[in-house]
Amino acid sequence: MKLKQIFPLLALALSSVLGLSACMDDYDEPNTDDFLITSSENIGEVNYSIAQLKQDKASLFGQTNAFELVNTDLIIEGVVVANDCGGNLYQTLLLRHIDDSKPEGDPLRDQALVLAVKHTWLTPYFPVGQRVKVNLKGLYVGCYSKLPKIGQPYYTSSGNLRLGPILLQLCSTNVELVGKPDPDCPECKPVELSPEWLRTTAYRNYLYYPQLVTVRGTLQEADGEAIFAPESLQDAGYGVDRTLVNSVNNTKVTIRTSTQNDISFTVMPQGEHAFTGLLSYYSNWQVQLRSVDDIQ
Repeated sequence: MKLKQIFPLLALALSSVLGLSACMDDYDEPNTDDFLITSSENIGEVNYSIAQLKQDKASLFGQTNAFELVNTDLIIEGVVVANDCGGNLYQTLLLRHIDDSKPEGDPLRDQALVLAVKHTWLTPYFPVGQRVKVNLKGLYVGCYSKLPKIGQPYYTSSGNLRLGPILLQLCSTNVELVGKPDPDCPECKPVELSPEWLRTTAYRNYLYYPQLVTVRGTLQEADGEAIFAPESLQDAGYGVDRTLVNSVNNTKVTIRTSTQNDISFTVMPQGEHAFTGLLSYYSNWQVQLRSVDDIQ
């Protein structure tokens, strides 16, 4: 090719590159509205609460595995205080609502329950501190292994019908984001549980869990090398239980961690520590950490 033909081609290539750069600069902030998994429209005004739901369905939540379909427009509101940011809470959101009209000490003042959503990673859509509304119509409420939740029935590999996560189609019509996330809101502050509280039998019911809590103690299995959840120790639920012992009165709490996440590969700290996470009750109090940052 002759030299005089090369220069026009180089100029054309350079102008194309500069043109592409200018276009890319215009779209540095992509429009992600089309990728939302929640409703883009108002799903209605709040007319119900998590506390009312637990009161009205007391016999349902008092069972081990039970659920029922909601047929009326009952719209609740809550703040996301736990999500799958660390991979330990799979397809799980903990919604919490504090009713300031009720006095301190009233169990109905501060209530929470799980919203289960079938998605590989919920954190980008439901960060901690994000307020959401949920229309329960068309969804199921109940419990699985005593954990109060909103979900959808599914058959396990063993053929058992259980309450699992709702599909994205229902999430896009029944769940709405409200405002911007506020991780400093009162709902995001965990409740610190004393050893005496944990020993009180009366608290072992659905009115007191799930909840975002902090517990203190020493991990019984920590030796400076053992990690939280090695696959060699996993049970049928793909998790590993560790025992947290409080030095005050030897109260024991289970720290449960699923395998294959950042927490599971973390070496358990020795000595007294604080652990924050989702509280539930099975045969004993159980806490599931949200991320490695929940170990203090």
